[in-house]
Amino acid sequence: MLDLEALPILLTPDIAATRAFGHEAGFDVELATPDYLIFRGYGIELHYALTTRPEVCGETSCYIRGGGILLLFEELMIRDIANLSEISSRPWGMTEFYLNDPHGNLLKFGMSTDELPITHHHLKEPST
Repeated sequence: MLDLEALPILLTPDIAATRAFGHEAGFDVELATPDYLIFRGYGIELHYALTTRPEVCGETSCYIRGGGILLLFEELMIRDIANLSEISSRPWGMTEFYLNDPHGNLLKFGMSTDELPITHHHLKEPST
């Protein structure tokens, strides 16, 4: 079996603002170069590269999947992070929440609704 890992590279027109957002959200943020950041934390690694085209940020997203999203959501709620959606079960069988970074990149977090622990079954949609 191959040991592979996918790491999204999102774009930012403002390295300083994105760095502050990462710290506020509880990530360890490394300034790899003056125009490249790496967020690490919560079992996640996200990369950000500087762009001179800020309009593209609102057209990009990444999807992060796993059971750890429940604890991450609670942590982000405690930190009162702006642009954080509610967590809810979706018709396609995933329980998700969304977070927009300061420049419009959409970070989507999800896990299979079937895998919700008993303590979170209130998030499941009612049966039809």
